[in-house]
Amino acid sequence: MTEQSRRENRRVIRLKLAKPLKILLTSIGGTVRYEMQTRNVSYTGFFLDFEKPGRFPFTPASIMEIWLELGDQTLFFNGKMVRKVMPGDPGCEVTGPGIAVRIVQIDSKTENLLKDFVDKHLDQQEVATFQAPKSA
Repeated sequence: MTEQSRRENRRVIRLKLAKPLKILLTSIGGTVRYEMQTRNVSYTGFFLDFEKPGRFPFTPASIMEIWLELGDQTLFFNGKMVRKVMPGDPGCEVTGPGIAVRIVQIDSKTENLLKDFVDKHLDQQEVATFQAPKSA
């Protein structure tokens, strides 16, 4: 894969919402659920608004059970933290501080519901393309 192809693969079309969506997170089989919010959703994941990302209760090795509330529907899938954006980081001026989460396991019906939600809302706004900063 060429360097340009890798860069293109990192570009993700993101839906930026005016009204946040509620998200519940827990460790697989865990009993403690963390309630959070996102205003930034894509087909492959989302960005959690989080003032102090260093205090996020999961590590990059954690697989999370995630419930995303889309109005009258709740979608369930598994995800992993892929990036922390700390205050002062290069990406912070674009996203604000928070946590990027990638979907790692989702059934096809749920994936289609998420895609339909994103597509419907993208039709109503200008498409925002975000390119993740290069990893160190």
